[in-house]
Amino acid sequence: MNRMTGFASGMDINQMVQDLMRAERQPLEPMQQNAAELQLKIDEYRTMNRSFSEFRNNTFDGVLRSSNMRAMEAASSNEAAVSVSAGAGTPEGTYTLSDISLAKAETQASFLEGSTDGSFIREGGSLDRQLALADQADELAAGFETGAFAIAVTNEEGEEHVRSFTIDDTTTLDDLLQDINGSGIGVQAFYDEFSGQMSMQRTDTGVYNETGSEIRFGTGDEETFTETAENAFSSMFGFDPAHAVMEEAENAVFTMNGLTEMERQSNQFEINGVQFSLQNETAGPVTVSVASDGEKMFDTVMAFVDDYNEMVAGVQEKTSEEYFRDYAPLTDEQRRDMTESEVEMWEERSNSGLLRRDSILTGALSQMRMQFYEPVEGTGDLSQITEIGITTSSDYQMGGLLEVDEEQLRRQIAENPEGVQQLFAADGETSEEQGIARRLRDTLSGTIGQIGERAGRTDISSNQTFTLGRELEQQGEQITNFERRMQQVEERHWRQFTAMEQAMARANAQAEQLMSSLGGMQMQ
Repeated sequence: MNRMTGFASGMDINQMVQDLMRAERQPLEPMQQNAAELQLKIDEYRTMNRSFSEFRNNTFDGVLRSSNMRAMEAASSNEAAVSVSAGAGTPEGTYTLSDISLAKAETQASFLEGSTDGSFIREGGSLDRQLALADQADELAAGFETGAFAIAVTNEEGEEHVRSFTIDDTTTLDDLLQDINGSGIGVQAFYDEFSGQMSMQRTDTGVYNETGSEIRFGTGDEETFTETAENAFSSMFGFDPAHAVMEEAENAVFTMNGLTEMERQSNQFEINGVQFSLQNETAGPVTVSVASDGEKMFDTVMAFVDDYNEMVAGVQEKTSEEYFRDYAPLTDEQRRDMTESEVEMWEERSNSGLLRRDSILTGALSQMRMQFYEPVEGTGDLSQITEIGITTSSDYQMGGLLEVDEEQLRRQIAENPEGVQQLFAADGETSEEQGIARRLRDTLSGTIGQIGERAGRTDISSNQTFTLGRELEQQGEQITNFERRMQQVEERHWRQFTAMEQAMARANAQAEQLMSSLGGMQMQ
């Protein structure tokens, strides 16, 4: 549209249209504010849901986890000789160990027969471990030999475990060592350049093969392995069983609580739920004691109380905030007309009280308060939370914050740790038989679901899937329709003013023509 902007009338048409449209747009402002308030309320609800979810997760990882509430503490009188640890459910007790000898892994050191010092490098020679062995045959005391060989060990099930290898014209010493170490056979090999010898050690300690060596060399594969010194590896590097230097494998041997010569293949083992780790050989007695770790249980319960109070305080704050009806959320235009401090003060009030007396949140608080005082059935001597020194605040306005008599809690943990644990974590079929923490989790799960239906569960939830989102969509449609109407109204104003300008321009032109004609007549 060609718009006339006051050339004929001399009026500021732009400003006049803006003033007219500002008046026309007055109904838009409350619609935008309503939409902004809906979005703020959605964000507030989701913040509450995150708080509930965090507490629910902390509860699962805290008072509902047996390793925290049934924690056992194991102590050794000589950590340098025996270190210990105990898991949840380990029975209390005392263990005395003596005459401890450590488990050892079999080790074989190469020794080439006929060599003065056992080295497989000729006297005065040297070997480049990264060059092909075939190209350094003169440096090898026994010469170079291609062929296949195999290494066998006995596994924990008493079965023979075999890996086969090949030495060819391109094989280097490093290639060979990497193949052996990476084969998964359970041996570790390395080459000592100073001595010119190789060491081979079983990675597992203890005796697995009662009739021979733990590491055996030969030919063949898993099905056809034959132990023999007549293989390329043993011949070239000196792992003939008759000459190789061997430190035999040994089981750990110890006496425990009167049982003599107890054996284990590893220095780390479990007995009666206690994890033992033998560190050094010793003849003297080492006492290991296992007792309930009351301090860890106390800390876990106190962490639960702190998390609960933090969650409740946050909900109580939101549901009791003052709602300032006269401070609707600012539109962009309003914000431009205010200073930064004015905007901050206004938004502080406009964001307040959006969840005041919200039925979902206040209902959840009331239900949780009741669940703390309902007895837990089937838990023995302890059935109510007050019996372990935990009560809710007598000030109803505090929202049911928990208060703890720490002395009473410690005493009950020391006297009846199982009962304390069951008060929180009992897993009954009915609500009455469930522990308090399980009840709270169920209540929060229901509350999280309700909030999700009203405000969505995540930031990526479709607005059409929850109540406030649908309201927000409807408000957005109203704003869009109103903006469309405003565009039509503005175009109508411009058409009217343009028509006026055009009419005035024509009138001015006619007047000028008339004046011009009249002026010519006067001159005659």
